[in-house]
Amino acid sequence: MEKFELLIRGGEVILPGCANPERVNIAVSGGRVAALTAEEPSAASVIDAAGLCVSPGFIDTHMHDEEAEDGDTVEQALLRQGVTTAIAGNCGSGPLAADIRPYRKNPWLNLGYLTGHTKLRENSGVTDIYAASPPQAIEKMRVLLLHELEAEGSFGLSFGLEYMPNTSAEEIEALLKTASGFKNIWIPVHIRADGPAAVEAVDEIIGYAHKYPLRFQISHTGSMCAFGHLAEVLDHISAAVANGCDITFDCYPYDAFCTNLGSAVFDEGFEERWGRGCAYLEVGSGPYRGKFLSEDGLYAKLRKEAPETLIIAHVINGAEVEECLMHPRCAVASDSILLKGHGHPRAAGTFPRAINIMRKKGLSLVEAVRKCTSLPAAMAFLDKGEIKPGADADFVLFDPQRLVDRATFAEELLPPEGIEWVIIGGEPAVHKNEIIGGPKGRLITRQTFAAV
Repeated sequence: MEKFELLIRGGEVILPGCANPERVNIAVSGGRVAALTAEEPSAASVIDAAGLCVSPGFIDTHMHDEEAEDGDTVEQALLRQGVTTAIAGNCGSGPLAADIRPYRKNPWLNLGYLTGHTKLRENSGVTDIYAASPPQAIEKMRVLLLHELEAEGSFGLSFGLEYMPNTSAEEIEALLKTASGFKNIWIPVHIRADGPAAVEAVDEIIGYAHKYPLRFQISHTGSMCAFGHLAEVLDHISAAVANGCDITFDCYPYDAFCTNLGSAVFDEGFEERWGRGCAYLEVGSGPYRGKFLSEDGLYAKLRKEAPETLIIAHVINGAEVEECLMHPRCAVASDSILLKGHGHPRAAGTFPRAINIMRKKGLSLVEAVRKCTSLPAAMAFLDKGEIKPGADADFVLFDPQRLVDRATFAEELLPPEGIEWVIIGGEPAVHKNEIIGGPKGRLITRQTFAAV
């Protein structure tokens, strides 16, 4: 009888097409699911999963690891909450492959990258975030993007239009035309405006989706649109999809967003946009961490002297965020970002928190897990997110009754409770919040999954 490398025994396994978890044993060899069986075959290592849900590893299609020399902190935070595959480089920040790969040779989880519009601009000589790009710079961007998609296996092109407020339609369309020459290209977009202008900003992307045969993803839809405008945005997206547009969207389960104070997000007028001002803006990194910008002169001081400071903006309508999460087309994504180990608790708590919110609002465990696994995988053209023979042996084993996020705005990296094991490629990576050994992940490219 064949001896397998790993046997996960006695768990309640979430399987494709099954409305409820099924009691089945999982045999693993060569980093893949070798068999699903009622038998208990011989294996070199056995994990007793009795009383636990066995899920595909969570897939985070929107995270940030901009600190080149410290990918470990954010990757390990995601890993402890059950994420086994992540895509970085969203909101236009995706680096060129040659700039990041020396720092990401051995990631803690399976890690892929998008090419960022912002980085294309910077590498083409456009460093002023308020400047329109001249034709020669747009051509340089197009050539750089072509190389990243063709030779480096980038998963797609990300935009951070709110951070580059004067980006022209000509610039955007030149890059979309280039991306249209490839299969399975994915275009996540941080839209041009949040708050009242979010509807118009989403409509801008819908217009491009009508014109180009690409998949567009509206990034962190809750944080952009949950200011009284979410229902209208979702109606517009649904109508566009019904008319043949390829549009997806994601959301994280918090009523506060996080970004750099020096960005255009905090330009004059933000108080009117959100109906809330500096008293709701918490410093998330640096020596003033935990203070609010309403303290005398702190907004002006940090915006001038430390524009990289992360700010946690407690300004989002939480009920709308939950409405967004519950939409059947919405995937869970963390939008995790840290600066020197500090930032927003979404880096450590997103997926357990989202699952609990969705279950409390009536989704089954299987459906809630789908929005953390197979749904985001399909959105990003990843052949992952399901437990079936031949699939990557990436799993998270958790107790549904004890699963809870613990990360807070004061202690943003506290790991969740209830996750017993995280397994990547058939190798245990986390046990009861403790990381086992060295990195188990790999750097992935678009070529990893599909013909290009």
